[in-house]
Amino acid sequence: MSNYGFISPFTMDSIYNPMTATSPFVKPDAAFPTLPIWSGDFQSSYMSAPSTDYYKMGQDYMANLNANSQLSSAAQGLASLEAEVKKTKESDQLKEEQKERLQEILDKIEALKAEISKAGNKSAEEKYALITKITELQEEAAQVAKEIAEEIQAEASDNSTDTTDPTSDTDSPSKPKTEKEKQELAYNMEKICDRIDRSVREAGTNYDDDDNGIKNILTKEINKDNVIELFEAWDKSYKGKGCYSGGDDEYGLIGTLMNDCEAGQKEEIAMLLINALYDKAREIGLDVASEVAAAKLASQGERHWYSVGIVTRNDDDICKAVNALYNKVKDGVEKYEKEQAEKIAAEEEKKKAEEAEEKAKAEEAKKQKETEAKDTFLGDMREIWKDDELEVSEKVKYEDGKFVIRIEGKEYSGKDFNELCDKICDAGYNPKDYLMKQPIVA
Repeated sequence: MSNYGFISPFTMDSIYNPMTATSPFVKPDAAFPTLPIWSGDFQSSYMSAPSTDYYKMGQDYMANLNANSQLSSAAQGLASLEAEVKKTKESDQLKEEQKERLQEILDKIEALKAEISKAGNKSAEEKYALITKITELQEEAAQVAKEIAEEIQAEASDNSTDTTDPTSDTDSPSKPKTEKEKQELAYNMEKICDRIDRSVREAGTNYDDDDNGIKNILTKEINKDNVIELFEAWDKSYKGKGCYSGGDDEYGLIGTLMNDCEAGQKEEIAMLLINALYDKAREIGLDVASEVAAAKLASQGERHWYSVGIVTRNDDDICKAVNALYNKVKDGVEKYEKEQAEKIAAEEEKKKAEEAEEKAKAEEAKKQKETEAKDTFLGDMREIWKDDELEVSEKVKYEDGKFVIRIEGKEYSGKDFNELCDKICDAGYNPKDYLMKQPIVA
């Protein structure tokens, strides 16, 4: 940034802090540098006077010189500001309505540049008036930048409040699975159930001999994200189809495992399932403290302190407690996924409604701006050509903020009536033959 407060990057960083020292809109607080005088020089402006007051002449010369210098510096700042605003307007972070507000600033900059280009022979007072206009426009642009920054920050804050990343940590709720994901998971759990069945049905239980040992399967492959589906897959494929006694068919997966595990293995296997179910309950915010405590107590068994090292476990108690925990977590997951699906659907519907409303507002604003431009065009035409009955030719189109007409295969455009007239005149045509609606020839 220069010492004069005009040349500064109008980046997204500065738009977030539009009134800081890095803003492109800082009001100048020091004199401008002295630059060469503009088109009028000392002799042509002063030496031709019939009677000369040299003291007054010197004062006027210095005043004009200072005005030229300051206006030149201000014009440089205005050009720099224009480039940065154009760059910012292209940002994908801005909404259409915000871009339109920046375009209004650009239109005002363009108008000021046109005034500055004709300021060479103006008085010092008129040049200082132009500098004031530049300063006021910079302050207006600063306010627009501040408002846009606040809108962006407010929207970012709303998004951070409403949005939860399900992968941020293990306790964050996950998004409901799609039907395809559910089918794939059910298929994978059926394959794991087949492996568990082979491990317990063959001669001698494969507890942890290899990857197909039941302990190793539950340790390495079963967790909160698939434990419910494991129980369901077992019930679908094996419950009620067993040949052992001991209640394994009645109690499902846990019944089979307790029937085929020995002594301390029962507690170890039960705890692997209990922990996975407990983790799932915590993920969805479900209180299962009493069910977990009962399942842990049952799996630990009864310790006979009068006979050191002897622990007896009741398989029925373990199976009932683990299944009670499983059923509560399963019901909780179903309820949670239904609520999540409803919440997501509601949020999507709300988002669509907001987007539709925003689009409608933008279209209405665009239509209003077009209407105002056309009314101004017609009013200027009637005033300049001094005929209140005139109408604009249907050949004149309004596109992308400009009036366009095609004459003999070539398009001419201007932001208003005067500019389009100038373009048509420069091309050698009479604007009246093209811009106003021609009477119908019988």
